[in-house]
Amino acid sequence: MNENIHSVPQQRRQVLQTIFSTSAAAAAAAAISAVVMQPPSPASAVAQRAVGGAEVDCRAKGNCLELGQLDGAVGWNWGAKDRCDAADPRCGIDGKIGELPKGRPVPSAVAKITHVAEIVIDVGREETGVLHLGFYGDECPDSVKEMLLFLTSGISTLSKLTYENGMGIKSSPVSLLQGGKIPDIVPGKVIDFGVPSQTTAYSRARGLRTAGDDFVPQSRPNPDVTKNDPFPRKHDIAGLISVPAKGIGYGGTGFEPIDEAYGSAFQITADALPSLDKANRRVIGQVMDEPSMAFLARLAALPTKKGIKGVIPGQTSGPPLLKVTIRDVDVKKV
Repeated sequence: MNENIHSVPQQRRQVLQTIFSTSAAAAAAAAISAVVMQPPSPASAVAQRAVGGAEVDCRAKGNCLELGQLDGAVGWNWGAKDRCDAADPRCGIDGKIGELPKGRPVPSAVAKITHVAEIVIDVGREETGVLHLGFYGDECPDSVKEMLLFLTSGISTLSKLTYENGMGIKSSPVSLLQGGKIPDIVPGKVIDFGVPSQTTAYSRARGLRTAGDDFVPQSRPNPDVTKNDPFPRKHDIAGLISVPAKGIGYGGTGFEPIDEAYGSAFQITADALPSLDKANRRVIGQVMDEPSMAFLARLAALPTKKGIKGVIPGQTSGPPLLKVTIRDVDVKKV
């Protein structure tokens, strides 16, 4: 992202204050779009490409698997010389330099925007971007309430008396502000947001080597809390915020240990995805402005570690190659 993001924090805060003074979603979108954010500028490093390597030859002939060239077949080792620098915004998921990703149109609001969140995200060491997200708090009150807790103070399913009054255990609410990151990307389709490990998030937030044997992670919320919320729209466009119908904490396979239950807390679509409707997921909000849609496209185009969680080859989805972390979250009521 352009370094302007570092120089205008007060401007962004002023814009947020402006939109929160009106209850109209259209006014909110217009005001928040006043923040000037340029598309990411290419990294200074020039992509290097190898010529005549066995990997390049087998790709051209289509016989990498027959020759045992797994890297050539599935892109196992991103560090090969014929791949572009993953930090370059022009570097595509195929390892080749292409065009800068372009943002899709901002979704039209189908319900009143009651809250706006500003999420500041670091990509690699030198790039920072912002997503402005609006939520349908009147339409999906329980789902949005759960989301706002996750974005700020955190979700607690254990009684605070259990871990704040000498009961012999340690714990902490699960929040995107503590250990939040993008753990998985389906390139060009959808981006996951969550806390992959409560234990790791707790220990790092407190500067500890380990959380200790007395740390107890928060369990998943009661799924009955959000069951009465409607499904206000289909997953038919880019820029929609999607959560499991059962609520945050139910986004994985269901077989994860409790410590990893919030690894896929919510998703943002980068394209139309009818499959998410079939997966019993609920749209509870949307991206608010063009700069955010441009940054969303950038995130969706990040090169990924190949395979499921970067382990099984032959797939394009997985964790981003660059470290992507949540730096700050600010939520305001419109």
